Amino acid sequence: MIKGKNRRFIRAILLVMLPWLASSANQKRPYQECISYFENTPNQLNVYRLYGRFDGNTVFILGGIQGDEPGGFLSADLYPNLVLDRGNLIVIPRANFHSIIKNSRGVNGDMNRRFDNKPPNDIDDQIVDIIQSLMAESDLFINLHDGWGFYREKYIDKNHNPKRFGQSVIADADVYITGDDTLYLEQMARTVLARVNRRIDNPDHYMHFMNTRTLDEDTKFPEMKKSATYFALTHFGIPAFGIESSKNLASLDEKIRYHNYAINEFLKLFGVEPEHPAIIYESPKLIYLLISINDNTPMVVDNNNTVKLIRGDQIRITHIESNYTRGISCDVLGVGNDQDFQKRLVINSPTRIIVRKDNLIFGEVVLDVSDVDNHLFSYIIEVNGQKQALLNGQTLHVKRSDQIKILNVLHDQLLPDRYKVNLKGYVPPGEYNDGEDRNYPIAVESLRWKKYSLNGEGKIYPVIVVNNNKELSRIYISIE
Repeated sequence: MIKGKNRRFIRAILLVMLPWLASSANQKRPYQECISYFENTPNQLNVYRLYGRFDGNTVFILGGIQGDEPGGFLSADLYPNLVLDRGNLIVIPRANFHSIIKNSRGVNGDMNRRFDNKPPNDIDDQIVDIIQSLMAESDLFINLHDGWGFYREKYIDKNHNPKRFGQSVIADADVYITGDDTLYLEQMARTVLARVNRRIDNPDHYMHFMNTRTLDEDTKFPEMKKSATYFALTHFGIPAFGIESSKNLASLDEKIRYHNYAINEFLKLFGVEPEHPAIIYESPKLIYLLISINDNTPMVVDNNNTVKLIRGDQIRITHIESNYTRGISCDVLGVGNDQDFQKRLVINSPTRIIVRKDNLIFGEVVLDVSDVDNHLFSYIIEVNGQKQALLNGQTLHVKRSDQIKILNVLHDQLLPDRYKVNLKGYVPPGEYNDGEDRNYPIAVESLRWKKYSLNGEGKIYPVIVVNNNKELSRIYISIE
């Protein structure tokens, strides 16, 4: 397809602005790459780029710009793992991930009305800027939606009429003339639709061409002038279409299937030859979470299990093991925000971690929070090779010539790695002192830091148990 001078100029600018585009030239085809923006936030944007064995046209597939249209974003999500024989793909399955999590058309308003050349104002505008930059590299733009009802050119009933969008391929004009090309949008769409409808068994589900006539002064859809397809068409001179499955369809599988029928025919039309994705949607399953408590080694927590915490513990979810890798988020309810993956969060009250695939909750872990009963701590200390046991608040009497070792401190409800044991006034060997003094041989005569002793007299030194900088228990070592 012939490209206009304006697009070539913008593409040259982008090669300077986006270094990862230039680095792609050294890769051996075919290959894939993923670039993530706003990572580990509710607005994470993953851009998947697929390069065929042979170069060719680039098709840009956009899903999830409106968060309550799962047929679109789940259809787009089937394409990032393709291997292409010819041509290239740019795929954004979830343009508006935060709205998908919330099952909302738009948490910050309708993102598909942000393509209006206004200066960036918020995170949605930043995402729109990225989408626009990718349009500049594309030969075809496809925006996936789910719409109510079934589009028909003439009124049939409340669900089948010209004001409904479902089961349609939408363009802003029938023909669009660029500086050096004429785009026959209706002809392209009808070619695709003829092939698509041959695969649909139910005539009521046939897809139809819808022309919003956005460029006409008397258009019934003036708001479309702020849409992604209109921007791609008028700013970059590329064919741009909206594909709408119907929200009235009985199953999600049908919505995904009809989207894929249309996408695959557009790919054929533009000479992009993939190994087509299977139209299979498996229910998401949470297998386990890896959770680090107070920066300790992460522990495996299975779905629907409980983690016992001390009030004030800090947790971090380091891994989510599921049968899906895309569209996954986790939310510690009442703490953090809608995407708490890899965040360090202090937990002060009982709550739950819920795990979502897009807007569907498919797993949870309970966080049980309690205060520690310090009477349940037992200290095991070795004095000159002999073990002794002490309880919270007790005193161990030693001589200055003795050698001691804090073997462990145990608690009925807590694992020993959940806290540190620190003998105040003792500095273990090595350059780094992390406040953990268990299992060091300690000569009592080395305790000479009087400022850490009781009343500064250098005779009684506390051994304290600390969790997240909070003291839980203590005993005393008295030097006779």
